[in-house]
Amino acid sequence: MKNIGIISNNKNKRALSIAKEIYDILIGKKINVFLLDGDKMPDMYKLPAHLEKDFTSQVDSLISVGGDGTFLRASKYSFKREIPIMGINVGNLGFLAEVNIENMYKALEYVLKETYKIEDRMLIEAVIYRNEKIISDDNNPYIALNEFTINRTMFAKLITVEVIINDFPVMNFRADGVIISTPTGSTAYSLSAGGPVVEPKNEVMIVTPICAHTLCSRSIVISPKNELKVRIKARNKNASLNVDGVRKNIDIQPEDIFKIKKSNLKLKLITFDKDIFFKIFKDKLL
Repeated sequence: MKNIGIISNNKNKRALSIAKEIYDILIGKKINVFLLDGDKMPDMYKLPAHLEKDFTSQVDSLISVGGDGTFLRASKYSFKREIPIMGINVGNLGFLAEVNIENMYKALEYVLKETYKIEDRMLIEAVIYRNEKIISDDNNPYIALNEFTINRTMFAKLITVEVIINDFPVMNFRADGVIISTPTGSTAYSLSAGGPVVEPKNEVMIVTPICAHTLCSRSIVISPKNELKVRIKARNKNASLNVDGVRKNIDIQPEDIFKIKKSNLKLKLITFDKDIFFKIFKDKLL
């Protein structure tokens, strides 16, 4: 590992301080450290930073310093080249940022020696069709580690969601929206909406209604070998798309169709304990 990127929580002073400490340790070991232009850390400490294109193309691995939200932001820079990423937890849950601060020095040693395990995490991708034409950004699919969320905008009326599997209409409900989640994302928004907890090593897609206006709304868990479509039947342009918690600048119109499938790409998660998911689940959620 000669080129390591660091991304930290821009709003957390402790995370910024720890990220600077990691930066100093790596520089002291003759590692090329890449910081992202526009992040707070390089500006705060007057350190050199790189544009997004250079940052993404040159790093061999990534270190996220913050909570799971910071990890999700950092992970976007690892997808295309499947760069290994380690999360140092300065947040609350830490399902993704699994390294605690007290263990970070040992974890850094393992990263530098490349003596760690890689856990592949499933990604999902989505394209949006309108009148049989793709309208996603630059015709590229959206990619998510946790989930896609289609929900009504604030103060808008309920939207009608139709879930279609292999061209068979399976669910039709009025709701605040719908979540299409990976196993990794099963402990995030999907869980809050009543979805199941799924061990992240599995490869499934979880469809969870958000506050459905019915007494019979439950999540469904399907194999990614199925063709999944979600049709939005909003009366007006009153629905939005969020990818891993980030709202996309696109207006969803009535009869837009989302096609969601398993991505060929993987997230390469640096881990040191094969049972860490169950430990975090027990400690943080039970």
